[in-house]
Amino acid sequence: MQKKYKKLKAFMEEYFKDYSQYAQDEETMPRMDKYWTPDVVVTAYFQLKGGEYPLRFLNRRDWQDFLIEGHLKIWETLLPTDLMFDIEQLKSASMLKVKKFDRENDKELCNLDGIGYYKLIETKDGSFQIKSLDFFTGDPGSFAKLYELK
Repeated sequence: MQKKYKKLKAFMEEYFKDYSQYAQDEETMPRMDKYWTPDVVVTAYFQLKGGEYPLRFLNRRDWQDFLIEGHLKIWETLLPTDLMFDIEQLKSASMLKVKKFDRENDKELCNLDGIGYYKLIETKDGSFQIKSLDFFTGDPGSFAKLYELK
């Protein structure tokens, strides 16, 4: 059990590091395929102008396209401040510090708290992938406005 815990913890820590570095540009996005199953379901509890609530993606490609499009003018970093794991059910939760920056001048646009809740699978080779992600933020209005910068 301890070995699986360490492996899951390492996977999630690597995920946050790689997300902050690779998940926001078309040319580097393929590096994120190892983290999300092709049929990953992502639910973000905020609403874009004129959009549905909650914001939901039903596969990896749509999720990745949203991230690429949403980060043309901004980039973000995710820093987990606390990670929790349920090894038996392969679930993880994280308290996050989410920082968003202007791509032109690196000016910090916001610094928000968030919570990510992840359901994972263990693959045939013993690695992990995220099967679903639910994301919550304490200031969903400010968060959503940054995705509307075009």
